[in-house]
Amino acid sequence: MDKLLAQVSLDEIDFACDLERVLAEQVKYLRRVVEVLAEQERIEKNTLVRELRTRIAEKERESTRLRQENALLRQQIAFYSG
Repeated sequence: MDKLLAQVSLDEIDFACDLERVLAEQVKYLRRVVEVLAEQERIEKNTLVRELRTRIAEKERESTRLRQENALLRQQIAFYSG
């Protein structure tokens, strides 16, 4: 180790330390970017799920209304046929 340190100048050691700090900051930044993107994806999925549930509820209400209308028409047909 001493032999290696003797071959390296202080400027080179400072440069290596600075480079290590820059790389560590980049890693932290990229981790945060990944977190933000993952959160955005979760939000989009939640929004999509809510939209699909709303559409399903609308379709269920429409289906119920059509069943009621169908039952009423059957009663009318039975009344006029009978």
